[in-house]
Amino acid sequence: MRSKKVLLNMICDILPYLLIGIVGLIKVNVLITYVGDVGNGYYQVINQIIAYVFLAQAGFSDAVIYKLYKPIADKNKEDINAIYGGARKIFKVIGFIILGIIFLVSISLYLFYGFEDGYRNSALICFIVISTSYLISYFGKGQTYMSVLSANQEKYLYSIVTNSLKLLCDILIVIVTVKYSTLEAIAIVILIIKIIEEIVLRIVVSKKYKWLHEIAKKDTSMVKMTKDLAWTQVGYLVLNNVDALLLVSFIGPVIVSIYTSYNFILRFLNEIASRMEIAAVYSFGNVFAKKENDKAYSLYKEFLMLFVIIAFSMSLTFMLGIRGFITVWINDNNYLLSYLTVVLFTSTMFFNILYYPLVALINANGLFKDNKKHIFICASINIILSLILIKPFKINGILLGTCMAFLTNIFLKTKLVSKKILEKDHIKILTPYVILTIIFTILTIILLPIENIILNSINSLFGCILTLGLLFICLLFITFIILYLINKDTRNLYKRVVNIIKRKLKKI
Repeated sequence: MRSKKVLLNMICDILPYLLIGIVGLIKVNVLITYVGDVGNGYYQVINQIIAYVFLAQAGFSDAVIYKLYKPIADKNKEDINAIYGGARKIFKVIGFIILGIIFLVSISLYLFYGFEDGYRNSALICFIVISTSYLISYFGKGQTYMSVLSANQEKYLYSIVTNSLKLLCDILIVIVTVKYSTLEAIAIVILIIKIIEEIVLRIVVSKKYKWLHEIAKKDTSMVKMTKDLAWTQVGYLVLNNVDALLLVSFIGPVIVSIYTSYNFILRFLNEIASRMEIAAVYSFGNVFAKKENDKAYSLYKEFLMLFVIIAFSMSLTFMLGIRGFITVWINDNNYLLSYLTVVLFTSTMFFNILYYPLVALINANGLFKDNKKHIFICASINIILSLILIKPFKINGILLGTCMAFLTNIFLKTKLVSKKILEKDHIKILTPYVILTIIFTILTIILLPIENIILNSINSLFGCILTLGLLFICLLFITFIILYLINKDTRNLYKRVVNIIKRKLKKI
């Protein structure tokens, strides 16, 4: 049953997201065309600023999910309702805090930030409307519903609603951008969709969980965990979102538009992998809640092999095809970066995906205090190296800093996992990551001629997508076959998936 829910969560998260990605490609192109490189650059920076503003949430959702694992495993509805009510109360407090931060950031941007001519008011209105629209789920029930569904391994219900409306939102953004060519119109669309999202979630969850409601007893004990989670969230944000802010500050908004065009595809692929990792967290969380620790190591090895397959097939497809894709997607020579830059982009994705099995174990086991130290170290490495290297190496310097931070993160996480969760020798846990890094580095060198062939042969967007789709399937198949032949855990993973499919077919 656990494996079935993991697979269902993955499918309901990933399939709609593929459609969102397709529409997103159109959206980015439309933004560049109709609001311009500068306007698109500011829009991307606004989204980065909003990510920092919502740090006030401080990982509270993760704390609520962790707190819910045991009562859900025990089917204790009274404790679940107590946590639900407590979570709603805290989310509202967080909402007011974020609202105050939005006001202060807006004033600061207006008074101190040097916007290019004609963009000050437009960018500020866009920031205020989009950021406040995200608060609807804090003052409403959306955030709390997400936590309950996630802890019960039923996040697919939340994903179906939010992904469907995200798809609709992106389609509407394309339409209003073409018609009005303003950042304000985009912000209004996002606000409307967020209101609809809250309404639909209330209808869906109230029918599924008729017994879920607030009671007089409110459990807010999960707040204690947020001290550690806050540092973790800050670290993750710096680790993953500092690039655009540094680029716009040191170089300008146009380079941000170029950078985010590549990063859009990179984030899209990373997001697909992360949705698999989220499903794995909930599965591990139930394992630990039921005291089935002996299963954790075997599950970890299977999930590691799954993410190895994903990491190689996704990363190499991106590395070999992104420059050819950019030439037919954006159709601007200024957006064509060097192969070295592409390799650095790819490296950040490769290491990030390999990291997911480790973070799944850590989050499911509630090791937030240990995790915060590691994230702070890695975030510091990223920002220090980026500040040192951005002037002489520009984008390459930023990406190199991120790569080094991710490598450090993997080393620290394998040490933590080996010591406090799996109780295995650190070298045993670390060795596969070292071997995989060496293999990946060798492949980036020997595959250069193939990348050049793909770059020079692509002349249409449809042909590019078809070529890269076939390339991904081939890489996926080759990686799986090699691992299946040499690795027992890959064979166990294959058997697990086949058994789920067989059980499902018998019910049809």
